[in-house]
Amino acid sequence: MKKTLVLAACAFVSVQAVFAQNTQSATYQQKAGAAATQQANEASLKQGEPKLKVNTTTTTTSVYDSSVRNKRGTTDSVVVQQSVTNAQGQTTTDGEVYESFTPSKAALTNDKRMEVSVAAGQTYSYNKDNRDDRYGSNGLAADVNMLWHMSPNFALGLDYMMLHPSNKTHHADGETRNYDDIYLHGISLAGKYTLNAWSNWRVYVPMGWGMMNARMKTHSDALRSSNDKWGTGFYAGLGVQYDITSCLFAGLEYRYTYAFISDKDLSSYGSDKDLQYHSAFLRVGMRF
Repeated sequence: MKKTLVLAACAFVSVQAVFAQNTQSATYQQKAGAAATQQANEASLKQGEPKLKVNTTTTTTSVYDSSVRNKRGTTDSVVVQQSVTNAQGQTTTDGEVYESFTPSKAALTNDKRMEVSVAAGQTYSYNKDNRDDRYGSNGLAADVNMLWHMSPNFALGLDYMMLHPSNKTHHADGETRNYDDIYLHGISLAGKYTLNAWSNWRVYVPMGWGMMNARMKTHSDALRSSNDKWGTGFYAGLGVQYDITSCLFAGLEYRYTYAFISDKDLSSYGSDKDLQYHSAFLRVGMRF
């Protein structure tokens, strides 16, 4: 009986061992199969999935400076150029232009339309009386004008001019003739034509036409007189000025003045000649 029990126990143990071995073998195979299936699936997915590319770029920046100057001013340009190469090797070039403009002094001057100036200088007249003697010598000349610049080259406005040659005395035929005062006042419609309006040194032509009044005082041993006469007249000349700043200028100006006023209407010694003057001015003015 005991022998039978022992044999049964051994058989049971053997059966358990075989069952345990079979169970472990099945679990291992199941895990291995699952892993193999997963690897196969991953491999299959990778075959159908496109390869990702990293979109890296390379940027090259170039800067070019240039400066262009003309009569109106200076233009400074900066060009920033970029060349971009993508991952596929394609290169694209693009750029930005940055500009700055600095107007010239002449341009700033021309932007200002109103001009006011004063002038002082010397005047001289070649007019002679009926005894071939001159009425006066070098004297004072003064001028004030106000102009509106309609364009960089041409201006129009008003002008007041005063010419005062110095008095002169003559002795002839036992008679003394004294030309005490000789005045010419003129109010004119004034013009100014600038030949080179885009330069700091400017050459211009002054011109005007208007009403003029001449006065002459004389006395001699026998008589004394003081006469004045109105008439029309004109002036024309040539000037040069320098723009110290865009607002302030100074220069020299020559004028020839002709008044349609006969000296016979001013003095008993007149020779029936119209009055003529040559004048030189130092002029200063402002534009605004």
